[in-house]
Amino acid sequence: MVSDPPFFVTIDFDGTVVDTDITDSVIARYARAGWEEAERLWEEGRIGSRECLSTQMSMIDVPLETVMHHLDDFSVHESFPAFVEFLERSRIPFCIVSDGFSVVIERILANAGLSGIPVHGNVLRNGDSGLVCSFPNSREGCESGTCKCMVSRQQGGGLPVIHIGDGRSDFCLASHASHVFAKGSLADHCRDRKIPHTPFDDFRTVEAGIRALVLVR
Repeated sequence: MVSDPPFFVTIDFDGTVVDTDITDSVIARYARAGWEEAERLWEEGRIGSRECLSTQMSMIDVPLETVMHHLDDFSVHESFPAFVEFLERSRIPFCIVSDGFSVVIERILANAGLSGIPVHGNVLRNGDSGLVCSFPNSREGCESGTCKCMVSRQQGGGLPVIHIGDGRSDFCLASHASHVFAKGSLADHCRDRKIPHTPFDDFRTVEAGIRALVLVR
């Protein structure tokens, strides 16, 4: 058990805690035709995720309650609850930081019986003519809805940051973290830029890696 926290752990959600990108699933199921154009512009780097998400969510006409029922088809990775128990037992502070939507994440966590996990993401609510996004964790100069670098600084209390993620929204934080556990395009990014990282498939690998980092501290 850790007496004094050696670091702060930040955890991506879509593609990391869950294997699927939940936001993409919601958009593909409910958005009107034309959402693909915003996706293309984002993939080409011509717009940021904040603009992309705002555009795509405004094209969904069903109420938030319908979207929430859709979320019940998804679950966290089977290794994640034990990893949360490990962090809590070891008194290692952590949070989920996501460029997705907090209400979505909290629903899926609740379905898994996981409560009290700090979640920092974007806001999604019903509007007069569709779903409306807001971005309480955005930062000037960052095109993401959630600036993960800013959140990690604010929540980490000055501790070194260990980040766990899988995609483009994790690229910037990976450059500043003390260590990265990476899969998917984040692992490719770390290899290309020679960012120290540990590849992982599930949270058992991450737990073993964090135990090793505690021992060498």
